[in-house]
Amino acid sequence: YSLIKKMNNWFYLSLVAPIVWTIVNHFDKYLLSRVFKNNGTGALFIFSGLFSIFVTISIILFFDSSVLSLPLRDILILLVTGSLNGFAFYLYLYVLNTEETSIVVPLLQLTPVFTYLLGYIVLGEVLTSQQLIASLIVLCGVLLISIDLDIDNKVGIKHSALGLVALASLLFALHDVLFKFIAVKDSFINSTFWQYLGVTCVAVCTFIFSKKYRDQFLQMVRLNNFKIISLNISSEILYITGNLFSNFATLFAPVVLVSVVGSYQPLFVFTVGILLTVFLPKIADEKITIRHLLQKLVSIIIIIIGTYLLYSSSV
Repeated sequence: YSLIKKMNNWFYLSLVAPIVWTIVNHFDKYLLSRVFKNNGTGALFIFSGLFSIFVTISIILFFDSSVLSLPLRDILILLVTGSLNGFAFYLYLYVLNTEETSIVVPLLQLTPVFTYLLGYIVLGEVLTSQQLIASLIVLCGVLLISIDLDIDNKVGIKHSALGLVALASLLFALHDVLFKFIAVKDSFINSTFWQYLGVTCVAVCTFIFSKKYRDQFLQMVRLNNFKIISLNISSEILYITGNLFSNFATLFAPVVLVSVVGSYQPLFVFTVGILLTVFLPKIADEKITIRHLLQKLVSIIIIIIGTYLLYSSSV
């Protein structure tokens, strides 16, 4: 731990998350729009939550079987933390079902703004004037990319998408802050176990109480298509890998800095989306007119500027 912290490798640990999450974003979009025909949000969500049980089993078998040693209060907080992460992931899938990947992911960059506020309240991380200004810059970039240029050829804000993804961003931020709050004083492995058990509980409850989503999941299982299952498994492995790297990085740096590094994800998503649209149009279909390209590029540039100011103000 001390060696990693001394070498400032927290930045590179943090950078792994947006890189692998970019692949996950495009996997999810492909499954939702091309495989499930915009009718697979529930199937993906339940599959993701149930897959988390493999993480908890792996921890018990290979890392640490003393997961019950955590205080009851910490266990309850971590279960809630995992539930928040699960619900935020559901909101992400719900919006991704109707919006482009390169729009949804930049909207999620509200997370660093919420993380700063929650980090100050829960972890005592102090905000400087530069950090506040940088957060506003990020917010401006997020708002700009939420403008819909296709509504009657006029400019309009996608209120529903912005609101749902803003809520998802808040929940992701709360998850990160609460996880660090517990993990810094308890075992990282044990904290991870209870966090993912919380995610699994949300998926199980969804399977039991939501007939619509249960039917979607069972239909996916009945299809037993090797391609679908393989993509799902690959996506979940990458998603969990990103989460683990991101959570681990928060042990060596302020959680807000780790969140800020994740703001590079829109750049990765935008680049990969354009490449897929040009070379593999059957997988992705991003809007690449000059008008849309300029809008997204300007938005991402603004977000990156805000991200740089956040980073430079905290080193």
